[in-house]
Amino acid sequence: MNRYFLLIILVTQLVACSSVGTIKPSANITQSLENTERILAIQQWQLFGRLSVRHNRESWLTRLEWRHEFLTDHLTLSTSLGGVVAKLVHSKAGAKMLDENGVMQPVSEHELESALGYLPPWAHLQYWVRGVASPNAQLLINEESVLGVDVFSQDGWEIRLERYEKIGDIVLPGKIYLSKDGLKIKLVVDEWLM
Repeated sequence: MNRYFLLIILVTQLVACSSVGTIKPSANITQSLENTERILAIQQWQLFGRLSVRHNRESWLTRLEWRHEFLTDHLTLSTSLGGVVAKLVHSKAGAKMLDENGVMQPVSEHELESALGYLPPWAHLQYWVRGVASPNAQLLINEESVLGVDVFSQDGWEIRLERYEKIGDIVLPGKIYLSKDGLKIKLVVDEWLM
């Protein structure tokens, strides 16, 4: 009797586990031409998430609001309590940062690196966060890519994309890991707005 009871519990647990719905994208979603074309066709998007950065024995965690408008990126980094740490605007003309007087001022790469602790890979970020390889650098696909996780390298950076989710008719990553020369950046996307 105990064996049958144990067997029934085991079977119900297995059935319960198998019925949980998750998105299982096709392998190498970054290489899906149709998905890539749809993603690149979107000229305005916004994401809300959490950004973790580790570099030279230092680490910090911020909230990130990123609004992309065609050729300009607006990023707000804030604390978990809502205090603004930095506001940045980036375009082909360069980067601007909100100063202590509330005025957007142009900043050099050196000033930006000093303020943030690292220099963001601007030319590629808008692509990588959306799960697309940057057209601005050679692509090296890592053989470690498995179902639901894509790993590739560009411009000296290793990019790892996972936890994909379907937003409308496109599939976007929910976790983005970037690493280069001891710098590790992790972005967990809480919400996409397209």
